Amino acid sequence: MVRPEWAQRVVSLRKELGLSQVQFAEALAVTQGVVSRWESGVKQPSAERFLQMGNLADENECLWFWRRAGVDVKRIALVAPRTSPAKTPHRV
Repeated sequence: MVRPEWAQRVVSLRKELGLSQVQFAEALAVTQGVVSRWESGVKQPSAERFLQMGNLADENECLWFWRRAGVDVKRIALVAPRTSPAKTPHRV
């Protein structure tokens, strides 16, 4: 059986992070059994979990996970340059 692309990406992310299934599960607040089902392609992660994985992934991969969660990444690109972190006043 060929695993879906999302399952392959979950496996790749976990391995790139150098985590066991147990450690990856702990990072995402799920059980090791859930991670196993994701990686085998039996059960797809929720949008929330795809967002979390995107936050763990490097810059090249994060957008794939966010898109899978339903995030409009083009909109983020439009909004992000217009926003800047709030400046904290300096105390003298």
